[in-house]
Amino acid sequence: MSIRTSVAWTFSEQFLQYGIQLAASVIIARLLTPDEMGVFALAMSASAILTSLRTFGIGNYLIREPELTLDKIRSAFGVMLVISWSLGLALFLLRDLIAGIYERPDIADVISLISLNFFVAPFGAPAFSMLTREMRFQALHNIGLATSATGSFVSVALAYSGASYMALAWGLLTTSFLHAICCMAIMPRYALLWPSFVHWRKITHFGGLLAVSSLFGTVNSEGITFFLGVFINPAAVAQFNRAVQVPSLLRQGIFGPISRVLTPAWSKDVRDGRSIGPAAEKLTALNTAIVWPPFLALSLISVPFIVLVFGPNWQPAGEIFPWVLLSNAVLAMLPQPEQVLVPHGQVGRVFTVRSVGVLISLALTAYAAPLGLNAFAISRVVISVIFLTLIFFAVKSVIEFKLGTYVKLYLRSAVIAVVASIPAAVFHFTGRESMTLPELLLIVASCAVLWLLGIALTRHFIWQEVLSLGRHLLDRLKQSRTKR
Repeated sequence: MSIRTSVAWTFSEQFLQYGIQLAASVIIARLLTPDEMGVFALAMSASAILTSLRTFGIGNYLIREPELTLDKIRSAFGVMLVISWSLGLALFLLRDLIAGIYERPDIADVISLISLNFFVAPFGAPAFSMLTREMRFQALHNIGLATSATGSFVSVALAYSGASYMALAWGLLTTSFLHAICCMAIMPRYALLWPSFVHWRKITHFGGLLAVSSLFGTVNSEGITFFLGVFINPAAVAQFNRAVQVPSLLRQGIFGPISRVLTPAWSKDVRDGRSIGPAAEKLTALNTAIVWPPFLALSLISVPFIVLVFGPNWQPAGEIFPWVLLSNAVLAMLPQPEQVLVPHGQVGRVFTVRSVGVLISLALTAYAAPLGLNAFAISRVVISVIFLTLIFFAVKSVIEFKLGTYVKLYLRSAVIAVVASIPAAVFHFTGRESMTLPELLLIVASCAVLWLLGIALTRHFIWQEVLSLGRHLLDRLKQSRTKR
């Protein structure tokens, strides 16, 4: 399956799952009280770190391993089984202690069910990783939708029948169980493997560094919350979280599916002896051309936009919004270290970049937070620049970085951003501090049209993709009319 088709399937899966989960959450919100939903949320929060460690990076090992044998797959399954079951048992045994911290005994009941996910998930993991390695994203798309829809249905049905917060826990367990069953059914060769530990050292070295690296993100976000809460106040935490919500949703919604495809695609290129340098250039061109225009436009209407969407209480979030957007825009200038280094098996470099990055981030946050929310927001830009520098030195040889090539693509994306942001700039220079919904919709539509004009004028490769999509849709439309 081609990368273009794979990305299309992952986008479809993600957005349809969002739709299913949104519909279910709307219904459940009318069936459960905030207190009941809060019990489940606290139980999930208590298990979050253990859940992130559950796979231990072993899925990525199976996806990128150049000489993958059945013995290595069985070893990966064995290591995952031991780690996941150990974490699940630890979570189960600690359930009463965790519930006691919150003084809510009912949290222990939810954790008991959540811990069962740790015992179920490993059985489908080898098959899931092999489906990803073989880039069978249509099958993964169907599995994801089937399991999400079934789990959501179970949660809604049980909530309606009066199961309270346990309805959500049963829905989650149903999703995990069905996901494992579906993966094994599609890849029966990797179902119910006999565990082995022949290659456990290599697997735990690779997975351990990757798992700890992923934890640094949690440490960084929780550390930021701590310093803001201590040195300013809880309201500052809420204002910052509100400001990062929009760019985070955009990056996750657009680049989450792309990243999911890149790991197996680039791992295959590395196994076949092909350079990923040209693909990295194309990814950077795509990232900057998609991220920079809306971020620049939103920075020009930051306060009116935040106030309109979230209300006047969130004006401080609008004031720091441009700095948050700029810090995210900087990170789009290079691929993330995992995207480039994991396919090459260089997880040690990922660990170094992430560990040094989180130390610098927390140090600057501790320095800037006492100076106020605006100073803290500015520090995020400094941190992004430093982190981008760390990424550059870690990946430059792997992506065969050519300064002239990257400068050209940055300039092209900058031109597109400036052209697309003209309507927002016009509104900005009116000096108004509020806007109406029709005005926002008009700005969005105008920016979208000018973005298309920008990618056409600069001859960005996205323009050819847009034309190709347009021709495909016209052909489908003609075919449907002919059949009628």
